[in-house]
Parts: sequence; structure tokens; C-alpha cells
Amino acid sequence: MLLNGKLQGRALVKQRNASVLHAPKPAARGANGQRILVVRQAVEVPPSRATAANELESLSRLSSIVPDTLAFETLVPGAKLAAASVSASTLRSVLVGESLGHKPYENAINAALAAGRTASSPLAGTSDPLDRAMVNVGAMLADCVTGRVETVIDPRLANDDAALVSKVRELADLYGRLNVPRNRQVFALPGTWAGTQAAWVLEAEGIATTIYMVYSLTQGVAAMQAGASVVRIAVGRIHDWYDKNPGVIRNPHGPREDSGTPSSYDPGLELVKELYCYGRRFHPKTKIMASSLRNRKDVLELAGVDYLVLPGRLMKQLEQVSTDQGYNDGLHAAEGSTGVEPGLTTAVASASDVQKWQPLTEDSWRSGLGLAATQLLESTLQQRCKDMNELVALLQERISSMT
Repeated sequence: MLLNGKLQGRALVKQRNASVLHAPKPAARGANGQRILVVRQAVEVPPSRATAANELESLSRLSSIVPDTLAFETLVPGAKLAAASVSASTLRSVLVGESLGHKPYENAINAALAAGRTASSPLAGTSDPLDRAMVNVGAMLADCVTGRVETVIDPRLANDDAALVSKVRELADLYGRLNVPRNRQVFALPGTWAGTQAAWVLEAEGIATTIYMVYSLTQGVAAMQAGASVVRIAVGRIHDWYDKNPGVIRNPHGPREDSGTPSSYDPGLELVKELYCYGRRFHPKTKIMASSLRNRKDVLELAGVDYLVLPGRLMKQLEQVSTDQGYNDGLHAAEGSTGVEPGLTTAVASASDVQKWQPLTEDSWRSGLGLAATQLLESTLQQRCKDMNELVALLQERISSMT
């Protein structure tokens, strides 16, 4: 490029649909050593025509998105989502629902129930129809995700660590018979003291565990000390509890609140952030999963956490919001484009003031739960046990109809 008749040392060639930076080559010289100006045509580099990522795509670059597996229409072979979960509520929704998307999973349940009468079936090794149904559906989900399939263990065993360990070993063996490798399996244990102790044993055997029903820092730290692979926090349920109990101080580290004034402090979101920072600092093996998320704002605030469990409604909302991340029409440099900003990063954790806890005992665990976690753990267990009893009854009805 010539400016004022002189060759510039570094020139920016800009044309329509092109943005290319060229460094000039050394000037050519004649036989007498004089410089010869050589004019070359600028080479146009076509744009990539890359479209911008929507918020869901941008978010998925920061956190692994786990769909609510009740939305079975999104879980089909080839979908290759991050992870999935099978539980009593999952199977119950299949048996009582009428969606066409449920049909393949209903067939899987029926096949698992019938396997109890077929000695040649790989599922014939257990007499428990519930175990067969859970594992057969879980094996189907393994074909739909790139990561692990989580199997939620019978909550009726929540306070018996030996029974929890035994049940997980049985299910892991059944998954192996269906060619689901150990590194694709993870088992969800309740956030009770017994659940934490079961995680100690199982993780030592190379069986991955999730501790769920986590409503307090004490539960999360205990799970990390046990070596749990994942800690799952139910953000929305914690928020709901504080809304129903306005007299309880939301922020124990902040100024005293007027119970009549709405607080912007969300204990559920803050628990995720605190456990994320604690884990990154002292237990990097353990990943943090945020579930029970109710709105787009909360989801974006937790961008960067290891896992986000999102219902179909929120996934659609995020898909409908565009960003300019990755956008390139040839006129705009992609370097300056922005997407969802991470709220949780290793740098954030390193700068936090979290302090390492001493090893917890059962007594210190119980005393550290707090009112919210105590009540939420009790009520969640009651509801989960009720769901499990209803599922067992439905399975027995289905078995009776087959004979």
C-alpha cells in the first residue's frame, strides 16, 4: 500500500468482505543496488461465514450441560449430550406418560421386566425388577450422551451405608453385563452421613459417586472429603425454603437483615459458588453440579461451574438468545467477539478466602447442617421414598399384566 508516495513498513489491506494483515517482503534491488518498487495485488481471504453462537452454545463451552432427562425427546441415539440421569421419577414418567418420546424407554423397561424369566438374558442375574429396569434404561441413555450416566440409588437405603454400597456394586455389575464400562457409570447417593460414608468405600474401589440432596456447606465438604466425584446442589429448592421462612437470615456472613425487606442474597447460588471455590482449592477431583435452576439469570450467573442441569424450557430460552461469539462476516474480527462470560473460574477460586476444614465426624456433620439443610434433607428423602414406592407398585402391576 502506498501512502503519500512511500511504502509503509506494515500495511493493513482492507476490502469488502476481507480483513487481512500483511507484512511486506524486503524491497527488490536492481543490478546497481537501487531499490525497485514492486507492486503486488492484494490477496483477498474470504470470510469464514461463521455464524454467532447462541447463549446455550456459548454456555456449553464453559460448563457441561446436562438435560433434565424427563425431556426424553432430546435423548435419542446420536444426540451426544454431556450426561444423563435415571431415577425413580424418570421411570415413573415413562410408565405413566403418553409422549411418543417415551416409547423406546417403555420398551426397555418391559424388556428388563421380562428378563427375569429368561435365563439367557444378561439381566437375569438379579431378581429385583427395579434394578433391571433402572440399568436397562441407563444403558440406553449411555448411547445418547458423551459422558457418564448417573443412576440414582434407592433413597429408602439412605441411612444404611452398607446397604448403599452393596446396591451400587450390584448395579455396577449389571451395567458391565450390558457393556457399559465403569468409566461411563456414576451412582447418586443421598447427602446423608451414611451416603457420604458409602462414597468413601465406593470411590476407593474405582466406582464414581455423586452426592445429591446437598443443601449446606457441611454436606458438600463432607462429600469432598469422602472423595465423591460430583456434588450436586439443588439451587431452587434452597431458594424456595428461604422464601417460605422469611425470618431466617439468608447471609450468615453479612449484616443483619430486616426480615420484611427482600434480600438479593440467594443462598442456593452462593452455596454453589462457595463449594466450587472450596473444591478447586482443596479437592480438585470433585466436580460441582448445579440443579433445580429456575431462570436464565441464575443459569448465567453460574457459568463456568462443572455441570448445569437444565430443563427443556430453559434450554430453549438460551437457544433463542444470540451472542456474537464466533461471528465472522469478513468485516469484523472474531477476536473481539463476546459470548457468555464465566462467573466461576479457577482464578476466582484462587482469589477466594475459603479456609480448609478439619475432617468431619458424624457429630460435627450433624451439628453443622443447619435448619435449612436439616428440613430440606428430611422432606426430600420423604418425597423420594414416596416416589420409589409408587414406582415399585407400577412395576409390579406391569409384571402382573405380562403373565
